[in-house]
Amino acid sequence: MRHGLRNAMKRNLGFTLIEIAVALTIIALLSVGAMTALQLAMLRTRVAETQDALREAREAVVTFAVVNRSLPCPALSAADGNEQSRAGGSCAHVRGLLPWQTLGIRGLDGWGNRLGYVASPQLVNGGGAPIQLNDAGAVTIMTRDAAGAAVPVNSSGAVAFAVWSHGANGRGATTVAGSVIADDSASNVDEDANTSQPGTSNDVFARDGSISAGSHGGEYDDLVDWESRYVLFGRMMSAGQLP
Repeated sequence: MRHGLRNAMKRNLGFTLIEIAVALTIIALLSVGAMTALQLAMLRTRVAETQDALREAREAVVTFAVVNRSLPCPALSAADGNEQSRAGGSCAHVRGLLPWQTLGIRGLDGWGNRLGYVASPQLVNGGGAPIQLNDAGAVTIMTRDAAGAAVPVNSSGAVAFAVWSHGANGRGATTVAGSVIADDSASNVDEDANTSQPGTSNDVFARDGSISAGSHGGEYDDLVDWESRYVLFGRMMSAGQLP
């Protein structure tokens, strides 16, 4: 009788341990799922914040152009968000960081990094003539076709300026403290083309995101916005600044 009772207790104990193991496994799986869902929710939030920041930046640049009949130059430096001098009707560099201090905005994406900016030289005025209706845009928005070739999104001369974020991976981005995040990939050529360091290149890539080094143009998670020169001219005409 006692022997049977002990066997029953052992069986019950065995079942209990199995049940605990199963329960722990289920909890672990649910925790992984919850963490993944949380990470996706955070990513969506930061992407939405970045899109808002890009829209704010685009609107600020357009309004600056309406007031000054000129696009702003990029920022002086990572530490000084005022625009470069426009004396002589040109910028020292047409590409760099968004001049956030001049525009009176934060100029940060959802990950706390500075936005990049490139302006069409003909639409910058300093000591030269203000924007005219025959001034062409010089910024080219690029993407990849099905064969992987780099192709323009817009017609030549159509884009006045572009602003962009270096995305979640932040490769090449300038932090709010002024440091540049290291690029740990050798295959992300389209992200490399979207540098926000001072330069003269007018090309900006805007394409579908990818985490694969083998995709056309490599890994890519940048977020890009731009303004048509015709939309800019329309705003200036409505304000009585053109023709």
